[in-house]
Order: sequence, then structure tokens, then C-alpha cells
Amino acid sequence: SLLARGSSTASAHRVSARGQLMSAVPVSKAELEFTLQALRSEGVRVDGRALTACRRVGIRFGAAHGEVEVTFGPTRVLAVCTGEIVVPPLERPNEGRIAFHVDFGPIASPSFEVGRPSVQATTVANLIERLIKGSRAVDSEALCVVGGQKVWSIRVDIRALDDDGNLSDACAVAALCSLLHFRKADVDVRGDTANSFSAEERVPIPLSIHHLPVPVTVALFSAANNSGKPSLEPTWILDPNRLEETAMDGCLCIAVNQHGELCGIHKPGGMPIGFAIIEHCTELATMRAKELTACIQTELEADMARRQEMRRNVHQQFSKTQLLTVEVRSAIATTRASNSALPSGRLSESEVPSAQEGGGIDSAGGMPKPEDAYAAQYIEAELEAVAAEAAQLEALLAAAESAEMAEVASASHSASASDVPVVAVRRGRKKRRSA
Repeated sequence: SLLARGSSTASAHRVSARGQLMSAVPVSKAELEFTLQALRSEGVRVDGRALTACRRVGIRFGAAHGEVEVTFGPTRVLAVCTGEIVVPPLERPNEGRIAFHVDFGPIASPSFEVGRPSVQATTVANLIERLIKGSRAVDSEALCVVGGQKVWSIRVDIRALDDDGNLSDACAVAALCSLLHFRKADVDVRGDTANSFSAEERVPIPLSIHHLPVPVTVALFSAANNSGKPSLEPTWILDPNRLEETAMDGCLCIAVNQHGELCGIHKPGGMPIGFAIIEHCTELATMRAKELTACIQTELEADMARRQEMRRNVHQQFSKTQLLTVEVRSAIATTRASNSALPSGRLSESEVPSAQEGGGIDSAGGMPKPEDAYAAQYIEAELEAVAAEAAQLEALLAAAESAEMAEVASASHSASASDVPVVAVRRGRKKRRSA
């Protein structure tokens, strides 16, 4: 395991005297005293949690690979992972690049400034880089495409959306989830040339990640005795919120992976603690890390299953549950019987359903309204009327053709009968003249 040591310069800005710690919104002295008295005297937290209880963790992946939103209660963090192929540096020609950029803006807290990186964001970015790169969680050599010529450059941008305490753990978990969810394009190497394929041509490839170092932050509070001097047994809690971070006297961050191995310890100044407390906090961090890694793997499997289902039904626009089947055969038979008295077989204008009368789906039960079935009956009656008119036209046309053919036949027959006596008379006249 790797021991990550924090610098005293970062702790000077983050942790000072009691009640003068970093806070998102100004906190009154009464709130600080109430929080400290509840923790020291009764062992109760302001939000009702136990000392070792953590807030609910939410992980939601985006549509694109590498987009994830992580929530620790009201604390929200967004992480986006991107990658590109670049030329490697000369000192490490066969290793890819991994960079982390953290941004704390006024959208998360009014105490953060606009346009310039804060000291808190820089401290968290350095912690995440030492945690992931220092523990060799990501295989940087697997990011090499062509040795000395082309390597993958992975960049993780982390932005705080809401700050209600414990931003460092939320940012680190968001960075891990973004790296796990990211997919790089498949590359075909032939000699010294490399050809990358899009997601439509080939399935993208995930990063090679060996383990998941999950950080767990513990807030420390000095316990005062009756004489007013601090005792040797401090009070500590897991997953502090904004008010508890403001009132704490120090913090301890322990990183453990899913195998129970210690990956790093970060102690940014503050009150001193004994080794026994570190061992006890390490045991709690091990259990907490296993819970977080199980949650991450569950969400990743659910997202993968959703994507496979969408890829399998790529030619189907709607699912079976979204389709509505209406049975109108009996209604059509009733309409035929009721409209048989009409001369043309059509419905009257008063019986035609209008769009303003409220057709559609019944919002209460999801069943079709009577207007929908009546509209189907109207359409069926119109089609039958058109078919009847077409049959009548065809019958009239056939009758006209037969009448015309009869007239032509009778005319030709009369013409042939009148020609015979004329010829006979003419021949008889010629015979008389010759005699």
C-alpha cells in the first residue's frame, strides 16, 4: 500500500482554530456551540445520524460514456471523462497521460470565486491524483498505442454542483466512476500507423483499472474535560456535513480498495491523534469502502444492461408496454346495424365525433374512451359507403356497355336486311327493260 502524506500548507488554509474552518455559508457561533455540545455530551449529530453513519450515496450515469453524477446526501458532484491520442513525452514514451481538474464555483457555494481555481479545489485535485495515480489504480502502459509516437491522454473534469460537506470524498468517487464508465475508441495498429474506429464501426474499449481506492473522511473533534483542557480521547465521525466540517478540529482521510488493502492516508494538519485511533478508523474505512465499491459495481451493471437492451431493440421504436390495442369489432357490428337505415351508408354529421369533444385516452385507467371507438366505427362506415358507391358505379358502367353493344348489333342487323330487297328490285327492273 501507498502512504499519501498531506502538506501543512494546504492544512493552514483549510484548518485553523476551532470554528474558523472552511465553510460554504457563514455559520453562527450558536450553531457551532450546539453542534459541539451535542457531539461531546450526548454523542448526537445535528442531522440525527449515528457517529459512524454515512449519508445516502447516489450514482447516476449519463448518456455518453464517462459522464456521472455522484451525490452524498445534498452534496452533488459532476464528473466527465474524455480522451484523445497525443504524442507522449520523451521521459515516458510508453505511458499514457491521466489528468484531473477540479472546479469549485459559486454554483456550489457562495464562498467559491469565479474564474480562478480555489485552494480547496487544487488540494482536492492533488489528493485525487496522488490517490489514483500514486496507487497505480489505472494501468498507464495500457494507454500506449505506438511506443514513442502515440498514446492516450485521459482527462477527468470534476465540478462541484452543491456543497454540503465532504466534497473531497464525493469528487474522488465521481472520478473513479467516470474512469470506470469511460470507453476509448478501438485502435488498429499496423506497423507505425494507427487507425481509430468510431463507436458505430467498433465497440469502444474500457480502461484497464486494477483496483478502486475509495477515500473515507473522518472528522475529528477534541473532547474537553471538566477543567476545560482537551483530553486525549477525541470524538470522530464519518462523512461530515457542512456544519460539522466548520466545527471540526481536524480531519483524517483513509483510502482503502475493494480488497481491504490500504491505499493511502491523508492528514492535512489539525489536532494530533494516536495510532490506535488510526487503526480503528482504518477498520471503519474498510467496511465503508466495500459498501461503496459494491454500490458502484451495481450501478455499472445496471447501466450496461440498459445499454445492451437499447442496442438489441435498435429497430423497435416503442416497447410492447407503450403500445395500445383497441378491440372495436363488436362496436363496428353495432354501428353497421344502427346505420343501415341511412341511404348512403354514411353517418350523419351530428353523429360524427369532433376533436373538441374530448377524444383520446382516459387518464384515470389508461383505457380508450368511448369517443375513440365511435371514431373507429365512423371510419369503418365511411369505407363501406365508398365501397358500395364504387360497386354501383361499376354496375352502371357494365349496364351502359351492354346497352351500347346491343344497339350496335341491332343497327348492323337492320342495315343488312334493307340492302337485299333493293338489289333485287334493281335486278328486276333491268330484266324488264331488256325484255
